[in-house]
Amino acid sequence: MGHRAGAALLPFAAVGALLLHRTPSSTAATLIVAGVALHVAMMFLWSIAFVWIVECAHYRALGAALLIGFGQFVVSWAAAWSTGDGLASVLALGDRLVFALVLVIALVVGMRLAFSPPQDA
Repeated sequence: MGHRAGAALLPFAAVGALLLHRTPSSTAATLIVAGVALHVAMMFLWSIAFVWIVECAHYRALGAALLIGFGQFVVSWAAAWSTGDGLASVLALGDRLVFALVLVIALVVGMRLAFSPPQDA
């Protein structure tokens, strides 16, 4: 996705630009590091929200994952709309949809693996 946007690290730099209020550049190491850190933190938060929805709100895993994927898509759009920076400012709509779909699949597979019975030899 980043290659189509111009540089592989540009999406991370765009996310880092949200925090540091700078223009995204794929050569700015501080933006890339901040973007990776924010990406990892947000993935943890989305995962915690997913587990909470499944466990406490009693949603099915796929329904909760779709809800989280939609939430991520909306938050990404809202950040780009309000600040002009962020993932949605550098990725095309199709790439953002694929990113949300990959998040949905990762959450469902992760839930399946987390609660599968242990396999002993």
